[in-house]
Amino acid sequence: MAKTAPIINSKSRHKSVLIGWREWISFPDNGNFSIKAKVDTGAHTSAVHATHIREMEKNDEKWVKFRLYQSGKYLFVEAPIIEYRKITNSFGVSEQRPVINIKIKLGKNSWKTEVTLARRSGMTYPMLIGRSSLKNNYLVHPHQSYLIGAPKK
Repeated sequence: MAKTAPIINSKSRHKSVLIGWREWISFPDNGNFSIKAKVDTGAHTSAVHATHIREMEKNDEKWVKFRLYQSGKYLFVEAPIIEYRKITNSFGVSEQRPVINIKIKLGKNSWKTEVTLARRSGMTYPMLIGRSSLKNNYLVHPHQSYLIGAPKK
């Protein structure tokens, strides 16, 4: 893994971090469970492969319980549903998906972001990071992978 210096973004005057087109993402509020993610600047919204999805009522709100899976390990997560969003996938098929707000960590930085729950079982990466989750904090190197390195436990 090559060490890279932060790049100054001239528009916002803050440091942007160079990341690869695929990176490890962890969930700090969920035991730092880690999964591989594809960074996709063509996608607006982030999506995570969720199985065993069960919607429920909790404190007069709609919640969802689902399972995340990576390399033989899994984690059950519960979160309030923010909304349902119509998403058109890369094959041109539209579907309504639940949207949750979840904290993710990429390298040293962590933040809450909106994520749709999707069936990505046929995909190589269980998570897709869309451009709305990256904001102006990251620059993507299209020919490099895992520039941030493996997540710290």
